[in-house]
Amino acid sequence: MAPSSPGATGHHQQYSSTGSTGRGVSPPSPASPTRLSQSFYQPSITSSPAGPTSPTFNTGNNHLISSLPGGAVAAAAALKRSAAKLKPWLPAKKFTFKYSPAEYQTAFWSFVQAEHPDTTVLRFLRARKWNVEKAMEMLILALEWRITMDVEEVVQDGEEALDAKYPGFLEQLKNGKVIFRGHDRQGRPLCLLDPSQHNPNAQSHQAVQKLSIYVIETARMMLKPPTETISVLFDMSNFSMSNMDWPTVKFFIHAAEACYPELLGVCVVHKAPWLFGAIWKIISPMLDPVIRAKIQFTNNRKDLEEFVAPDQLMKNKAYEGQDETPYHYIDSIPDENRLLLEPSEAKQRAIARRKEMELTFERLTEVWQGQKQLSSSAAVIQERNEVGQRMADVWWAAEPYTRARTVYHRMGAIHTPPPAPPGIHATKPTESH
Repeated sequence: MAPSSPGATGHHQQYSSTGSTGRGVSPPSPASPTRLSQSFYQPSITSSPAGPTSPTFNTGNNHLISSLPGGAVAAAAALKRSAAKLKPWLPAKKFTFKYSPAEYQTAFWSFVQAEHPDTTVLRFLRARKWNVEKAMEMLILALEWRITMDVEEVVQDGEEALDAKYPGFLEQLKNGKVIFRGHDRQGRPLCLLDPSQHNPNAQSHQAVQKLSIYVIETARMMLKPPTETISVLFDMSNFSMSNMDWPTVKFFIHAAEACYPELLGVCVVHKAPWLFGAIWKIISPMLDPVIRAKIQFTNNRKDLEEFVAPDQLMKNKAYEGQDETPYHYIDSIPDENRLLLEPSEAKQRAIARRKEMELTFERLTEVWQGQKQLSSSAAVIQERNEVGQRMADVWWAAEPYTRARTVYHRMGAIHTPPPAPPGIHATKPTESH
């Protein structure tokens, strides 16, 4: 299995887990402090989960669960159960690492964003039904995909700069074929898509790929505690075969399933025409069964309102909702990315503080990994969880210096949330949904 790699640039050393690289560069030694397992967060695991879909916990320290927020001990136990398997797995897997340990580390923390790091890792474990080896491989491939697709370019360049590089990018935001507005009945951010506005020939496939990454990365910034997933709603009422774009469908499926696992809460396909039935027969086998189970079809307002309240639905669309405000793209504001582009002491402090928290979390994880009994890990677990909780506030403090403004920043839909109260975190680890 290999991630999609269009648009890859540059050359990278190939790090093999079992031998030297093709360029004569030896991989990091297992004993080296910069080995992959220490370069980005990798939990220690000591045994397999008891069940096929969810682990069972027998910590012998139930009093700790009530003293830590979000069932942190349970989440910690779920991760730590896996350590013994991972240690022999990396050298035995004969896995060829495409990038340096530092690049994986940077990609991982970029992916974490404002989440608790355990929440990010648990997404991959749940997606692979608690199979540690498969989850680890999935995580590595997802990080390689982020590097290859240059996700940082999308979040740092800004909409106008992306349009200059990939003509047609901006028009995709202006025509309203994909927008964020409102939320579903579960409180999840709502992404509205109108495929009838998509012309496969109006822009390059690369421009569509960059838009897809932009949309997913924007969606993750809209998650508010304790929500970890989004809802997607397709208005298929005016869809025709001229809108069909198979390369984009395949790219988006791969991104959603393999690179952003457990982000989709539900996908509602509304008023699909009869011709979509043939298309669905082709798409359906491509989907992971878990993703396929999240896709619902509705044909009328009553069915749709089981998922989304009418006041969250646009009136001038097939949704027949009550929201009369039309979508309007707000142009970028001069110097809106000044904090990102210009050096400053405040920028250095914010980025340094985030890096300090990352390294502290890694260090505490390594200490925790080395402790054999959970009963002796209580203090480390608590300190580690407190650091993980504070990382959201630190990430948001650095966000204006590391990410370009989007139309949703200008609309006020994305803004720095107030600091989380002690003991509460936006994305506290959960063992399952």
